[in-house]
Amino acid sequence: MTVTQVDLSSLYDSNIYFIDGGRKTLLVDTGTGFNPEPSLNSIRKLLNNRRLDYLVLTHRHFDHVGGMARIIKEFSPGRILMGEGDAEPIREGDSEATMGTAFGGRIERTDVEGLKEGDVLDLGDWTLTVIETPGHTAGSICLYDAERKALFTGDLLFMNGVGNTTDPTGDAGELKASLRKLSGYDIIGLYPGHGPYLAKGGYEQLRGAMRMMGA
Repeated sequence: MTVTQVDLSSLYDSNIYFIDGGRKTLLVDTGTGFNPEPSLNSIRKLLNNRRLDYLVLTHRHFDHVGGMARIIKEFSPGRILMGEGDAEPIREGDSEATMGTAFGGRIERTDVEGLKEGDVLDLGDWTLTVIETPGHTAGSICLYDAERKALFTGDLLFMNGVGNTTDPTGDAGELKASLRKLSGYDIIGLYPGHGPYLAKGGYEQLRGAMRMMGA
C-alpha cells in the first residue's frame, strides 16, 4: 500500500502517481506522452504483472492527459475517469480545449467516465474520495484518502503556490472557493500535479496558498 511517483519522460510532464492499494491499483495523470518510454517502463515495473485497475485524470490539460492513449494501449486500465466538468473535451478528442495544440501535441477521443463530488474509489488499503475543486479548470478534481490524510491536488495547489486561472475555464474566484473548501479537511500528505510532494505539512501549504490568494 504505497504511493510512488512515476519516472517522467519529458520536462513538460505533470507528476504521475502510482498507488498500490493492496487489492487494486490506480494511476493519477499521464504526462504529455512525449517520448513516453521512461514513464511506461516505470509503470510496468510498479505493476509487476498486475492489472492497472484505475486511471484517474485530475483535469483536462495536455500535460496531464497527453500520455493517456499510450498508457491505455500498454496497460488496458479497467476504468478511465475524470471530473465530469472536464470530460467532454476528452470524449471529443478536442486538442484545442485540452491545450494539446499549445503543447504541439494532440489527443485521441477517449470514452472517459465522469466523476462527481463524493464518489469513492476503493483500492483495498486506500480509499480515495473525489472532491470537486474548480478554479484551474472547470472540472478539476482532488482525491483524498481520509485514513492517511493524503491529498492529490492536480494543478489546484502546489508546494508554495497554486495553479493559474488564465487558461480557458479557469476562474480565480472558484479557485479561492476550492481552497476554502479544502480547509475543512485534515491534510498531511500533499501530492501535487507539479513539483515536489510532501509526506507531511500539507495543511500548512494550503493555509499559505489561501493567504496568498486572499481566500
